Amino acid sequence: MAQAPPTHLSALLTRAGPHRGHIALALVSIAICVTVMIGWKLGLETVVRLSPTLSPMQFNTALALALVGIGAIAGSLRYRLVAGVLAGAGAGIAALNLLEIATGVRLPLDELFHAHQFVEPGAIAGRMSPNSALAILLMGLTVFVPQIRLSGRPMPGAAIAAFMFSAAAIGAIAASVIGYLIGAAEVFGFVPETRMGVLTTIAATCLAVPICESMLAALLRRRRLPVAGLLAGFGLALGIVLASAHGAIREDAQNARRAQLDLELGYVARQLSGSIADRVLAMERMAQRWGRVGGLSEENWRADALRYASDYPMIQAVSWARTDGILAWVEPLAGNEEAVGLDLFSFPDRRAVYERARDSGRTVATPVLDFVQGGRGFITMSPVYVRNGEFDGVMNAVFVLSEVVSAMPVSPVLGEAELILADTTTEMIMWDQVQVLDGTFFVGIGQDAAAVLQPRQVIADLVLVLGLISGGLALLASAALLRTLAQNRQIAQTNRDLEQANSELDSFAYLASHDLKSPMRGIRQLADWLEQDMAANLSEEARRYLGLIHSRIGRLQDLLDALLEFSRVGRNAMVLESVDVLEEVRRAVALQDLPGTWTVDIRGDRLEARVDKNLLLVIVANLVRNAVKHHDREAGHLQVVLTCDVDDWTLAVIDDGPGIPREKQERVFEMFQTLKAKDVVEGSGMGLAIVSKAVARLDGGVRVVSDPSVERGSRFIVRCPLVVREADASQS
Repeated sequence: MAQAPPTHLSALLTRAGPHRGHIALALVSIAICVTVMIGWKLGLETVVRLSPTLSPMQFNTALALALVGIGAIAGSLRYRLVAGVLAGAGAGIAALNLLEIATGVRLPLDELFHAHQFVEPGAIAGRMSPNSALAILLMGLTVFVPQIRLSGRPMPGAAIAAFMFSAAAIGAIAASVIGYLIGAAEVFGFVPETRMGVLTTIAATCLAVPICESMLAALLRRRRLPVAGLLAGFGLALGIVLASAHGAIREDAQNARRAQLDLELGYVARQLSGSIADRVLAMERMAQRWGRVGGLSEENWRADALRYASDYPMIQAVSWARTDGILAWVEPLAGNEEAVGLDLFSFPDRRAVYERARDSGRTVATPVLDFVQGGRGFITMSPVYVRNGEFDGVMNAVFVLSEVVSAMPVSPVLGEAELILADTTTEMIMWDQVQVLDGTFFVGIGQDAAAVLQPRQVIADLVLVLGLISGGLALLASAALLRTLAQNRQIAQTNRDLEQANSELDSFAYLASHDLKSPMRGIRQLADWLEQDMAANLSEEARRYLGLIHSRIGRLQDLLDALLEFSRVGRNAMVLESVDVLEEVRRAVALQDLPGTWTVDIRGDRLEARVDKNLLLVIVANLVRNAVKHHDREAGHLQVVLTCDVDDWTLAVIDDGPGIPREKQERVFEMFQTLKAKDVVEGSGMGLAIVSKAVARLDGGVRVVSDPSVERGSRFIVRCPLVVREADASQS
């Protein structure tokens, strides 16, 4: 029986021989790339990135990888010219992208073939990530180099060079794979702007693995790969992975440093706002004294002003401007001579603020000004009215920005950078807002700290890669081990320092709140005696002052009680026992002295959990008191709902109060935080901080759900495990 002539397909399969599996994987890679390119052309975001949270595969990435893949198949089928041209074209596109990244020069290549509709924040439209470009360049060279012929023979060392290129490509891809596997793809790469997309990672893996395996198999068949070469290839791949890991660890540390600096800047901003507000109140009191006595003599005024300037280092000068805008008196005179006799009305910005203070009857701050005596800062103007209501000029406090910042204590970490206070953020790389009356200033870190905080440069990473490669496999492994051990020691030391600091903070809060109670009681008793003994001779104003003393002592007493409770939550050892949570919640609510106009609805699942009853009481009591204290109506309704699932129990305390704006919900669990002024709502601002700390002791979490724009009320949700880990209790 005669055989049928071989078809073109069968001829190709014969040519492919043992490479059929490799070709199949390469076809999968090409199919992914072609699908992505079609997705870009049709504007299908899901096709190019799978999920909005993932980085897209760029059009150029898909094109270059497809060219290398087709070239690899052509090489397997021994179409050398086609393989060399296509692989060289793909490698060329990747090389140009790396050139753009390394030099910062933008070529027209990024969107030469397609204008990208979806761009990652901080990325350049169409730009490959460095990992992608490096992997494609190395794979392209792996396919291209063996096709080179010198006098009809392969170039010497081409096979070993191709294997090295493929091993390095595996390393670049492995870095991305590891990043996705451990959930750190956003930091596992060379630069932060872009990362190898998940589709790029899959397609590149499908192509790089068969290419590397075929190069290795060919060398082993020919016995042309010594053990040293195999180790060098493995070391090359591992070196690139370690380089990316090094970058990931360093960037993660930078992110942690940024978060720490941001937290400390917020603290400094709040301290600055409070300190400046204290100075403004002092100037207002000075203006009120002037008004009460119908004006001060120059001698008395100067003595008073000099005392304020010396007591408050932030204030460079205190001055009085007459009704015609002339600065008549200035203290201290030293350094402020040029301000004496200055006509504020000759400066439009100063005149506008002067008139606003005069017309509104309240203190107003200027924008940032250049002072005639030197320096930059702002002035607060407090209007003066004598007894008959007649306007009698303004009291001015001069704040020099540099002096205001230097008067603030800062942490050692924040002290490493230059702190700036300004009305713009143009010279800052990180900042937080400082509220000064109706105006907003910014305190931040100057540009001189940019070198510490900015992401590392590509050139430095490439040098690191070269150093890791030249060191060899043994050195790489040793360096990685030593670095890991050093980091673990540092982390352990940091954890010990943090535990000690928390313990010291709890001890301080306990001692401060406990030891200050006796002096507070003594002050209250003295005020009572003074009121009793002088009752017949006390003026109305004196009675008001005594009332204020009682009020402030009461508020301080509440604060000390809250601090004491806060410290006890952290100091007392937990006693874990199985309890009926619903019954304990009912008992805790019953212990609260709720107004008669309030109703409470307690319902939920009966469940048994292993918890500390005292901590549960603290949580429920503070949530209930918080709901009552911050309600804006006499009558209120409270719902307490307990639910349970497989591993956790959830307690929801729901009120019908005014609610909490979303922008303030993150701060409600911080210490000393109240949404209203303390004159409006009497409170220490510690209740929810105590709840948060107690819930954390139970290995749980607490959050608030509220949207006043939609409906009234707030929902505080506590979620804790049914069984608190014994380790947590033993460490308490």
